[in-house]
Amino acid sequence: MPVFGKNSTHWFALVLIALGILLLLQRLGAISFGFHQVLWPLVMLFGLVRVAEGFSLSKRGRIFSGTLLFMYGLFFLLRFSDYIDIRLRMFLPASLLIFGIALLMLFLDDAREWELLIPALLLCGTGSAFVLTELGYLDQFEVWDAVHRYWPLGLILVGLAIILRRRTQVQKTEQTQQV
Repeated sequence: MPVFGKNSTHWFALVLIALGILLLLQRLGAISFGFHQVLWPLVMLFGLVRVAEGFSLSKRGRIFSGTLLFMYGLFFLLRFSDYIDIRLRMFLPASLLIFGIALLMLFLDDAREWELLIPALLLCGTGSAFVLTELGYLDQFEVWDAVHRYWPLGLILVGLAIILRRRTQVQKTEQTQQV
């Protein structure tokens, strides 16, 4: 069972209490709102808090999970709003984009880990292309043709990143042993 810090438990408890009060008031007819209008902004707020904690405490897991929470909260808030027509079939392309953004946030935490840029940019680029396809801005067949033709380039870039990362780790190890 995970152990939570005092402050994170209080935040979680306060969110549950506020959500319960709002839902109870809606059930009693005192207020009227859509459940999705409350849930997804709360998920986004919780994600932002986790990202801020992650940057201030240098906890990369919080940065990554907070970014995912914020971005998925934004996706579902937009999906259930009347302003933008986002269908559920956009979930997979948006997920590629969301995970790419989360990796970019990890890079922002420590710019020395440049190898995070390769999967981040691959995911963001692929996700963006598929999102634009779903929105009708790009031709679906052209995007699939480009992915079909150039996907080995992703393997090459990831392989190069692994080799270069190991080389920099060996150099750092040698430098620390000399000191």
